[in-house]
Amino acid sequence: AQASGEIGFDYSSWGERIEEIRASCAELVGADADEIAFVKNTSHGISTVASGLDWKQGDNVIVFEKEFSSNIYPWLNLKDRGVGVKFLPLKNERILFEDIESLIDSRTRLITMSSVQSVNGFMIDLNRLGQLCRDKGILFFVDAIQSLGAVPIDVKECGADFLAADGHKWLLAPEGIGMFYCKKELASKIRPS
Repeated sequence: AQASGEIGFDYSSWGERIEEIRASCAELVGADADEIAFVKNTSHGISTVASGLDWKQGDNVIVFEKEFSSNIYPWLNLKDRGVGVKFLPLKNERILFEDIESLIDSRTRLITMSSVQSVNGFMIDLNRLGQLCRDKGILFFVDAIQSLGAVPIDVKECGADFLAADGHKWLLAPEGIGMFYCKKELASKIRPS
């Protein structure tokens, strides 16, 4: 409703539209709508997990050495909490599964990987990496900024526990809005600072 001379704002239709967009985002990545949150950008989604998990001293994270900085620094910032970062090398413009497997140990808690690498366009087999993570009991984070909207991705199929992507690339959204997926069973384990 609006008063004379004032512009009204219909919160119920605004809320309905938000839920429609959340459902569209969920469909885009094969998730349930209640597993999707809106974030400012990919970095915000990554930082939510990096700062929000209950890390233990001695835990480690595996990261590709040439990842975009927003998928490196949040993990490096865990050093003060006793969490180490292991870097995957680039070999012949590829990331090799044997290199990933050689870095995994009993304290590897999470592997983070871009769906498409910004440095060279390399696309790792996310399904294979997700299966490796499931087999080893390791959390799997997908940075989908370089592919979401251009390359199909299904978080259930690839076994992603978390995914983040800004909308300003292939989704053609403005800067400052992105989506974050958190597997339903893990939502209560994330306590962002």
